[in-house]
Amino acid sequence: MNTKDPEELLLERAKDLLDRGVENLGPQTERRLEDIRFRALSAGEEKRPGFFSFRRWVMVGGFAAATAAAVALFFWMSPSPQPLPTGHVEDLEIITAKERLDFYQNIDFYRWLETNGNGIRTNEKAS
Repeated sequence: MNTKDPEELLLERAKDLLDRGVENLGPQTERRLEDIRFRALSAGEEKRPGFFSFRRWVMVGGFAAATAAAVALFFWMSPSPQPLPTGHVEDLEIITAKERLDFYQNIDFYRWLETNGNGIRTNEKAS
Protein backbone atom coordinates (compact mmCIF):
# COMPACT_ATOMS: atom_id res chain seq x y z
CA MET A 1 0.00 0.00 0.00
CA ASN A 2 1.28 3.31 -1.01
CA THR A 3 -0.30 5.97 1.19
CA LYS A 4 0.40 9.65 0.74
CA ASP A 5 0.28 12.45 3.23
CA PRO A 6 -2.85 14.58 3.23
CA GLU A 7 -0.66 17.59 2.40
CA GLU A 8 0.74 15.90 -0.70
CA LEU A 9 -2.75 14.97 -1.86
CA LEU A 10 -3.91 18.55 -1.39
CA LEU A 11 -0.93 19.88 -3.36
CA GLU A 12 -1.55 17.45 -6.23
CA ARG A 13 -5.23 18.37 -6.42
CA ALA A 14 -4.42 22.09 -6.37
CA LYS A 15 -1.82 21.62 -9.14
CA ASP A 16 -4.28 19.68 -11.31
CA LEU A 17 -6.96 22.31 -10.82
CA LEU A 18 -4.58 25.13 -11.74
CA ASP A 19 -3.30 23.25 -14.80
CA ARG A 20 -6.89 22.76 -16.03
CA GLY A 21 -7.54 26.45 -15.44
CA VAL A 22 -4.50 27.44 -17.55
CA GLU A 23 -5.66 25.20 -20.40
CA ASN A 24 -9.04 26.94 -20.44
CA LEU A 25 -7.71 30.53 -20.61
CA GLY A 26 -8.99 32.69 -23.40
CA PRO A 27 -6.71 34.34 -25.97
CA GLN A 28 -7.26 37.80 -24.48
CA THR A 29 -6.17 36.65 -20.99
CA GLU A 30 -3.14 34.87 -22.44
CA ARG A 31 -2.12 38.07 -24.29
CA ARG A 32 -2.46 40.13 -21.09
CA LEU A 33 -0.36 37.63 -19.13
CA GLU A 34 2.35 37.67 -21.83
CA ASP A 35 2.44 41.49 -21.74
CA ILE A 36 2.73 41.47 -17.97
CA ARG A 37 5.53 38.89 -18.16
CA PHE A 38 7.39 40.91 -20.80
CA ARG A 39 7.15 44.12 -18.73
CA ALA A 40 8.41 42.28 -15.64
CA LEU A 41 11.40 40.87 -17.53
CA SER A 42 12.18 44.29 -19.03
CA ALA A 43 12.04 45.95 -15.64
CA GLY A 44 14.40 43.35 -14.24
CA GLU A 45 16.96 44.08 -16.96
CA GLU A 46 17.00 47.83 -16.30
CA LYS A 47 20.09 49.02 -14.53
CA ARG A 48 19.25 50.22 -11.07
CA PRO A 49 21.34 52.87 -9.38
CA GLY A 50 24.14 51.31 -7.38
CA PHE A 51 25.53 52.18 -4.00
CA PHE A 52 27.70 54.98 -5.36
CA SER A 53 24.88 56.77 -7.21
CA PHE A 54 24.49 60.52 -6.83
CA ARG A 55 20.92 60.25 -5.54
CA ARG A 56 21.91 57.94 -2.71
CA TRP A 57 24.78 60.19 -1.62
CA VAL A 58 22.48 63.23 -1.62
CA MET A 59 20.14 61.41 0.74
CA VAL A 60 23.02 60.33 2.99
CA GLY A 61 24.49 63.84 2.98
CA GLY A 62 21.13 65.37 3.85
CA PHE A 63 20.67 62.97 6.73
CA ALA A 64 24.19 63.70 8.01
CA ALA A 65 23.62 67.46 7.79
CA ALA A 66 20.32 67.20 9.66
CA THR A 67 21.95 65.08 12.37
CA ALA A 68 24.85 67.52 12.75
CA ALA A 69 22.42 70.44 12.98
CA ALA A 70 20.40 68.63 15.66
CA VAL A 71 23.51 67.88 17.71
CA ALA A 72 24.76 71.47 17.39
CA LEU A 73 21.36 72.81 18.41
CA PHE A 74 21.30 70.48 21.41
CA PHE A 75 24.68 71.71 22.65
CA TRP A 76 23.86 75.34 21.91
CA MET A 77 20.55 75.21 23.81
CA SER A 78 21.89 73.26 26.79
CA PRO A 79 22.72 75.42 29.81
CA SER A 80 26.36 76.16 30.40
CA PRO A 81 27.77 74.30 33.36
CA GLN A 82 28.04 76.34 36.52
CA PRO A 83 31.43 76.50 38.16
CA LEU A 84 31.80 73.76 40.70
CA PRO A 85 31.42 74.93 44.26
CA THR A 86 34.72 74.89 46.05
CA GLY A 87 34.54 73.37 49.46
CA HIS A 88 36.58 74.54 52.34
CA VAL A 89 39.73 72.69 53.16
CA GLU A 90 38.40 72.30 56.67
CA ASP A 91 35.48 70.26 55.37
CA LEU A 92 37.88 67.99 53.58
CA GLU A 93 39.85 67.54 56.75
CA ILE A 94 36.70 66.62 58.66
CA ILE A 95 35.70 64.04 56.08
CA THR A 96 39.11 62.41 55.90
CA ALA A 97 39.92 62.56 59.61
CA LYS A 98 40.00 59.42 61.68
CA GLU A 99 38.73 61.15 64.81
CA ARG A 100 35.16 60.84 65.88
CA LEU A 101 32.64 63.37 64.65
CA ASP A 102 31.80 64.37 68.24
CA PHE A 103 35.01 66.36 68.27
CA TYR A 104 33.83 68.46 65.33
CA GLN A 105 30.48 69.32 66.86
CA ASN A 106 32.24 71.72 69.20
CA ILE A 107 34.88 72.88 66.73
CA ASP A 108 33.95 76.55 67.18
CA PHE A 109 34.67 76.29 70.90
CA TYR A 110 38.03 74.67 70.25
CA ARG A 111 38.94 77.40 67.75
CA TRP A 112 37.96 80.10 70.25
CA LEU A 113 40.00 78.33 72.88
CA GLU A 114 42.98 78.20 70.55
CA THR A 115 42.84 81.93 69.75
CA ASN A 116 42.60 82.90 73.43
CA GLY A 117 45.77 81.17 74.49
CA ASN A 118 44.28 77.78 75.24
CA GLY A 119 42.29 79.27 78.08
CA ILE A 120 45.27 79.34 80.42
CA ARG A 121 45.77 82.61 82.24
CA THR A 122 48.93 83.16 84.05
CA ASN A 123 49.05 85.44 87.04
CA GLU A 124 51.90 87.80 87.19
CA LYS A 125 52.02 87.52 90.91
CA ALA A 126 52.89 84.26 92.38
CA SER A 127 51.14 83.50 95.55
